[in-house]
Amino acid sequence: MKFLKKIAMGCFSATVLMSGSVHAEAISSDSVMQTQAAYYNKQQLIDMVNRADVQSKLVSLGVDSNQAIARINGMTDSEIAQLNDEINQAPAGGVVGAVLTVLAIIAILDLIGVTDVYPFIRPVNS
Repeated sequence: MKFLKKIAMGCFSATVLMSGSVHAEAISSDSVMQTQAAYYNKQQLIDMVNRADVQSKLVSLGVDSNQAIARINGMTDSEIAQLNDEINQAPAGGVVGAVLTVLAIIAILDLIGVTDVYPFIRPVNS
């Protein structure tokens, strides 16, 4: 019986020592709102790319919509927010301007070597 107690205590001690520490902290409202705003902005852009008129314009420009969505997913929250602001401030029917803005951002990122979407653009540092 003493032997079983020693084994049980040893297993319990090993479990406690190996489990590590747990840290909990409060999440601020600002943090939650920023996360939600970033998600909303990204989803808004993806929804725009999924529209039929935008997809036809992308195809006419030689860009696959999956590539555009992959590029959107690779953008930072601040880049997405800036792009959404520009799109929302565009006049009605500004879809072409929005698409051209997305394509320009992709071209700039190709130029600096972050992405490789356009095969005809060579990165500056290569």
